Amino acid sequence: MNAPLAPEFINLAQAMADTARTMLMEQFRGDFSSAIKDDASPVSELDPAVERRLRDMIAAQRPQDGCIGEEFPDHQADAEFVWAIDPIDGTKAFVTGTPVFGTLIGLRHGPRYVLGLVDHSAAGDRWLGVVGDGATRNGEPIRTRACATLSHATCTASGPGVVAREHWQRMRPLQRACRWTMFGADISDYGSISSGFQDVIVDAQLGEDDWAAGAALIEAAGGRVTDWKGNTLNPDSDGTILAVGDPALLELALAALDSSS
Repeated sequence: MNAPLAPEFINLAQAMADTARTMLMEQFRGDFSSAIKDDASPVSELDPAVERRLRDMIAAQRPQDGCIGEEFPDHQADAEFVWAIDPIDGTKAFVTGTPVFGTLIGLRHGPRYVLGLVDHSAAGDRWLGVVGDGATRNGEPIRTRACATLSHATCTASGPGVVAREHWQRMRPLQRACRWTMFGADISDYGSISSGFQDVIVDAQLGEDDWAAGAALIEAAGGRVTDWKGNTLNPDSDGTILAVGDPALLELALAALDSSS
C-alpha cells in the first residue's frame, strides 16, 4: 500500500477501541460469567460481546471490509481490507481481576498489516501505529530504541508451561542471550517495545488476531517483526513471532533461535 491510510480507518479504529474500553471497564471486577474453552483457556461473557459490537461497527461503516477475530468465524477474509480483533487480550487477567488486559485491533491491506492499535484498558494507555506514518502512545509520538546487541537487550515471552515444550526449547537460547527475560507476555509488551522500553519479544502458538495489531504497531515505530524463520508475518504464518525494536537485532535473534534446532 503506497498511498497514505485514509483517516476513516484510523477514526474507526479509535472509535472501536473507545467502545471496547468502556464495555470492559464497566464490567471489570464485576458480576459477569466465564467458562473454560476446549483448549483450557478462559472466556468471559465480555469476549464475544465486545467482539460482536466491534464487528457491528465495522459492518455499519465499512461493509465491504472483512473481519477475523477470536470468538466468531472469519467474515470476508479475502476482502481488500480486513480487520483483526482480539476483544480481550489477557482474558485470564480480566477474569481474575488483574489490570493487564485490553483490546487489539489490526487492519490488513492485502497480505500486510498497515495499522495496529493496542488499548491497555485498565492502564488508560493506547498505542496506535500506521506503517509508514509513525506510532503514538496516547497521542504522543514514539519510536523504538537503539540496542544492537542481545547482551544489552530485554526480552519478553510467554512463560514455561504456556507454550509447547518444543517451542519453549527453541526460545531458551535467545532468552539466555538477552540481559534478562520477563515472562507473562501481557498486552503492554507490544506498546513497551514500540515506546523504547523493551527490545525483543519471542513467542509461539499465536493466532492472527493475537499478533496483527502488535506487528503493525512495532513496524510503524521503527522495529521489525517476523516469524522464527525471518519471514514477514502474513495470514498463513505458523504462529511464531519474533519482534525486535532495533532492526540490527533481528539476525542475531534469529541465529539464537536456530542454535537450538
